[in-house]
Amino acid sequence: MTEQSEFDRGHTAGEISARLAGHDQHFAQINGSIARLADEMHQMVLAVQQLSIEATAREATVVTTAAALKTADDARRNADKASWSPLARFLAAIAGAAALASVVIALIQLR
Repeated sequence: MTEQSEFDRGHTAGEISARLAGHDQHFAQINGSIARLADEMHQMVLAVQQLSIEATAREATVVTTAAALKTADDARRNADKASWSPLARFLAAIAGAAALASVVIALIQLR
């Protein structure tokens, strides 16, 4: 082999090594980008899971609140429909009669 052909082979090998080194750096950058992307995706998955948990809790609160409001409304309606007991009617009639009698007596005394 001649010196020129050995030189050319060495030169070519050096160029190939330089190109391969450039590719290695490029692959390292790509791997770093993929790792960052995977981390960001993981954070997004966690955020979506948290949103799902919060939505479920909100729905449970809405259902509980609706049930409590319905119970309160039913209780209010039942209280409105409640009639007077016979004893309450009797006592109210006596109180009314006593009030009427006191007004009549007051009017008689004023004459």
